[in-house]
Amino acid sequence: MEFNDNIIYGLISIVISIVIFFSIRGMIKTKLKKLKGTQKMLKLISLGIVITEVTYLGINFGIFQHATEVIASVGVAFALVVWAIQNNLKNMVAGIGIYLNSEIDIGDIIEVEGNKGVIIELHLTKITALDDDGVKMFIPTQKYHEEVVKIYHKQKKSK
Repeated sequence: MEFNDNIIYGLISIVISIVIFFSIRGMIKTKLKKLKGTQKMLKLISLGIVITEVTYLGINFGIFQHATEVIASVGVAFALVVWAIQNNLKNMVAGIGIYLNSEIDIGDIIEVEGNKGVIIELHLTKITALDDDGVKMFIPTQKYHEEVVKIYHKQKKSK
């Protein structure tokens, strides 16, 4: 009887994971639709959901009972990967913060470290600006929170 309960709990867990994935995907598509690069974030979230689900099912069905060394090694490897990509993760979080904040918008003029340009795109991990000579500048979103950045808002057109 215990095995049947495990199957039911496993199916419930899979359904919950699918609902969580589609909820997050819907939120990203509605709230962050203008922000470029959100597909990368959705892939990372999907990977996290899959890893969590596989781990839960493995523990639930006793698959990992004899593989604790492998699980520990995978945990260490995961920690190393997260440590290696921490700057990208910081840029992603900063990019979402910038997008949800109304302080900066496309068309505004941005000045960072003496470089000045008009913002043409807001990405998940960078701000793209065009200087007076037509040269593109890529500013990591993390810099917006860590350094002195001047923002000159575009003039609103009056009717």
